[in-house]
Amino acid sequence: MDLSQPRGIRDIGPDEFDLHLKIRRAFEDVARAYNFRLMEPGPLESLAILRAKSGAQVDEQIYAFKDKGGRDLGLRFDLTVGMTRGVSSNKGVKPPIKLASYGGVWRYDEPQHARYRWFYQWDVEIFGDNGVESDAEVMDLCYNLFKKVGLQDFSLEIGDRRVVEEYVRKSMGVASDEKALEMMRALDKVQKKTEEELVEEYSGKGVGREALSELLRFGRTRGPPDAVCARLDELGLSSAGGLASLRDSLRSRGIQGAEYNLSIVRGLDYYTGIVFEVVDRRRPDLGSLCGGGRYDALPKLFGRPDLPATGAAGGVERIALSLGGGAAADTESVYVAYTEPALADKSLQMVSALRGAGIRSELGARGRSLGKQLEDASSRRFSWVAIVGRRELESGQLVLRNMRTREEEKVPVDGLVARFER
Repeated sequence: MDLSQPRGIRDIGPDEFDLHLKIRRAFEDVARAYNFRLMEPGPLESLAILRAKSGAQVDEQIYAFKDKGGRDLGLRFDLTVGMTRGVSSNKGVKPPIKLASYGGVWRYDEPQHARYRWFYQWDVEIFGDNGVESDAEVMDLCYNLFKKVGLQDFSLEIGDRRVVEEYVRKSMGVASDEKALEMMRALDKVQKKTEEELVEEYSGKGVGREALSELLRFGRTRGPPDAVCARLDELGLSSAGGLASLRDSLRSRGIQGAEYNLSIVRGLDYYTGIVFEVVDRRRPDLGSLCGGGRYDALPKLFGRPDLPATGAAGGVERIALSLGGGAAADTESVYVAYTEPALADKSLQMVSALRGAGIRSELGARGRSLGKQLEDASSRRFSWVAIVGRRELESGQLVLRNMRTREEEKVPVDGLVARFER
């Protein structure tokens, strides 16, 4: 029997799963702190719902099929569509509506580094508020989530496709809707293709070299928000007011290092205003760790023009790779070792008490020497070893060894659980 897995699918082993769990817990904690309600949309949607976001071409990028009743269905390729469908169908909820979700998604993309066909996402959305404060709220959450998971050097890069479109139409004199859209699509690819490659691709679409070069020069406008806003004022672009208001809100929220980057336009058939991405400066090969922005058009397609929307989603596997891809640090894992077999039952009582308190713990293998138990604890990445010996029990004090630093401390026998409880 062939035990290989389908292309683009892999098992998530214990070490990676621990890291995923760390990211998930951080996400849930931050989402709740920002008053987002957690939920999860169903994994199956009708194909018509999935097509609403990206059109019929999405069929080539997703897992779509007919069920046994002949209905056209598909596996979810993100969480946003299902969340928007759910909110749009529930007219009894008073906006603004702040929702968060975490779950697996499926895409029939070409597998490559940091990209799989089954992977996990986290997602936050705000429905029913068209103010820039909602855009800032989403960025604020993302910024603090990445700080909480321990990402050291990341960039929050922000653009506004309304500003780019106004420049194309007003400053470059492009009247055709089709040509303006093609030019913005070209700008959206500037991080993946060279200027010559873009000239070759778009010359047949009515975008000449000179026009494309001018657009790319504009797209290279990037830097601190104050500097970019000043440049947009010089150009007389009236649509830049949103970026100015966003700058002020991010400053009030204490967000450091945000950068305005006018080449960030993201999905042109989907986003409608301010957009952003988070990138690990040390690992640009991973692409964006999360991205989002305003997408007022999707709720309209679901019959809810009264529900403007903004949000963001992040790839858990990419974030895990950015963090190093190894096992998550666990400061509350305890291996209980003992110096002689007669102490195994007493040690097991301690393990049971630790587990009852929700502390990951393990009992040393019966019949093994203390040295072998310590080796076992180290190989299994336990952060602490509690050593149970006859003299320690008589004195009422256990030896607790930090397996990372090799330092030791003493704790009362009846205080072991309290030492590790949160």
